Amino acid sequence: MNKFILTLLSAGLVALSIAPMDSEAKIVEEERSLYQNVYIVKEVGLTCMRFRKKSHNDLSQSCIYDEKPKDLVFDYYKLAMGATFFLDDPKDMLVIGLGGGVLVNRYKEVYPNANIVSVEIDDVVAEMAKKYFDYTDDSEQYETHVRDGRVFVKRALRKDRRFDFILLDAFNSDYIPEHMMTKEYLEEVKGLLKPGGIIMANTFSSSALFHHESETYHQVFGDLYQIHFEDEKTNRVIVVSNEALPEKNDLLQKANHYKPLLSEYGVDTLKVFDAISDEINWDTDAKILTDQYSPANLLK
Repeated sequence: MNKFILTLLSAGLVALSIAPMDSEAKIVEEERSLYQNVYIVKEVGLTCMRFRKKSHNDLSQSCIYDEKPKDLVFDYYKLAMGATFFLDDPKDMLVIGLGGGVLVNRYKEVYPNANIVSVEIDDVVAEMAKKYFDYTDDSEQYETHVRDGRVFVKRALRKDRRFDFILLDAFNSDYIPEHMMTKEYLEEVKGLLKPGGIIMANTFSSSALFHHESETYHQVFGDLYQIHFEDEKTNRVIVVSNEALPEKNDLLQKANHYKPLLSEYGVDTLKVFDAISDEINWDTDAKILTDQYSPANLLK
């Protein structure tokens, strides 16, 4: 493989975002997979991948603008581009959750020498990404594995693979799959990091699991950053490492460096920078998530 491996895994599906279903929306393709119905929907100016047929507040897995496909539709896409602030010429990267491949396509452009390995549990989702969202794996730089994300992590550990960057972005139709939220899983993912490697996790900024999820990351990794737009009530990105994280002020130089490039995607790097916080805004006494004490126990 080439120098830079960006690996995308998914035990479920990439994060869902709210996008109202336009009254003129048209389903152009639908297919039943082993996991759900997958719909490609054409709306006014948008192409979206959805998992429900009709809803005024339908959940979109991926969307792109038809006229400006590089512009990022969802805020969580923009938060995830904050990875550029933390990385120094990474050689090996891992992202969990392919979905439409929107973030992968942008990472390819930011890091053109990257080798990108995508792991997606749903083969229909992976095929739709290629057909409608311009995702490709037609060179030695790019691989796609249709496999459960945690299984991939375990196998990668046995093969002694290590990564500079890991993006955790696996969602099912409700939230992150239970077996990809636990202390044991996060310790496995942590074991895939090179010294000083960075993990970013796309999560929700408010949920019944917020305190438990936050404290689980805190217990496994120690200090963490959260990236969250105050005017956006759905997503946050957690940033952790196996070593000390850089001081926030040290990230400003890269935010300025990448401003011209990321502006092409509709990303305001200074807004993303301002959204980075090391505040502990969760209950540190919350019980952590484990393989024995999972979200199912908490949400009964």
